Amino acid sequence: MNPLSLPIVFLLFTGAWFQSVQLWGGKPSIHVSSDNAFYWAIDDDPILLLGGTDNDNLFQFENLRAHLELLRSVGGNYVRCTMSSRDSGDAKAFQRNREGYYDLTAFNPEFWTKFADLLRWTAELEIVVQIELWATYDFYWGESGWAQNPFNPALNATYSAESSGLPETIDFPAQSQINPFFKSVPALRDNAYLRQIQEGFVDKILEHTFPYNHVLYCIDNETNAHHAWGSYWATYLRKKAEAAGKQIYITEMWDYFDPTDGLIPGALQQHPDLGGWFAEYTNVDLHKEANFSYSFNRHDLYDFLDISNNNAQKGETHFQTGYWVRQQVEASGNPRPINNVKIYGGDLNRIWSGSRKDGRDRFWRNLFAGHASARFHRPTAGVGLNPMVQAQLLSARKLTGRAAFFELKPAPALMTDRNPDEAYCLANDSRDELLLYFPGKGEVELRVPPGRYRLSWLDVMTSQWQESEVVALPGPVVTPNDPLPWAAHLVRE
Repeated sequence: MNPLSLPIVFLLFTGAWFQSVQLWGGKPSIHVSSDNAFYWAIDDDPILLLGGTDNDNLFQFENLRAHLELLRSVGGNYVRCTMSSRDSGDAKAFQRNREGYYDLTAFNPEFWTKFADLLRWTAELEIVVQIELWATYDFYWGESGWAQNPFNPALNATYSAESSGLPETIDFPAQSQINPFFKSVPALRDNAYLRQIQEGFVDKILEHTFPYNHVLYCIDNETNAHHAWGSYWATYLRKKAEAAGKQIYITEMWDYFDPTDGLIPGALQQHPDLGGWFAEYTNVDLHKEANFSYSFNRHDLYDFLDISNNNAQKGETHFQTGYWVRQQVEASGNPRPINNVKIYGGDLNRIWSGSRKDGRDRFWRNLFAGHASARFHRPTAGVGLNPMVQAQLLSARKLTGRAAFFELKPAPALMTDRNPDEAYCLANDSRDELLLYFPGKGEVELRVPPGRYRLSWLDVMTSQWQESEVVALPGPVVTPNDPLPWAAHLVRE
């Protein structure tokens, strides 16, 4: 698919947030929607966050501006940015001294200039940034991890292994043990010396982000660290924001695949019983102190939820676990946005990542589970911003733009004679406007008020609407003959 030019797309999208880049001249703030707290808003207009990029530490990406423009041109408005520097060619956050050791009190202008460019360009292009302070895999085994991390005492002149309490060698993954770096907070080892240096790094991030209002904050990437670690940093961010007179939104992201912790039968969980890598390295005890319940139950700390690792689930189970989260949040009486800053599914095609098709269908299931954001993960565990992703983003904008989207809710109970993973439904309270998604060819009965409904089919692989038709409901809704995925809009006449 050839990406559309920016001017054309700006004309296509009629929502207030897409009308003009001049909206950002007044620095509008992202915030939880006052009309529907399951979604975000800009200037009181609710928005749906959609994205897909080819890198996770996006500010380090070589062709960043062009990549952001492409994302924007197909309806994307959401990126992920880990504060990582483990990929080949990445700039490090700190400068080296003459002897080649990092100085953790001297910041590297190249790293921070790249980060500043990301923030400025995303603001110009009306793209929301979700950052992760601590890039988990920069701190564990492998040549691209702790072995090249400036915080490693073997690589810097600021502290020694003895003074910092940190090892020079980490020979285990994040799923097996926890690097003492993630135990510096008062509730754990209370390493005030190390923590002061960590705070200096976080302060430098905030120095760059606080002038902007389009940034969401996540403490870690898929962490297994004790929940006290994330709680400390969430509190630290909050205090810094209050001192600066800012409202910010914070979450934590957990490594554990299953947010329901076994309540949905068949949900994938990291366990030695999976064999292979999991059998050798999974420490299930870590999940006891690092799981979804700690962000769900601490709404005083975490303003929104990120359940990205739920995107290791597949098929009907994936929808059921994601919908379970939505139901739990609704029942809590404290609705919050549910984000998916990374959706797995690509050429890596492992038990947890799945195929390209898995990634595509996970994207749509998240939208139909009532989640606030959906972003395709980078290759090879995801598909980034490839042509298929571009089509899905544009199709999602076309589909949601045709309906009063933020008045719709997940409505699986309206479908009967439905097979697992056959179809998904959103509907308004009066059940006279609905959206449907079929991963393939399908047929379902809809339990809606009797009447004539205008039915419009959207081919999500080409982003093209079919000619609409009028159908009598209740009754069956059958996809067109083409077995590829379809979305539909139904509205009572």
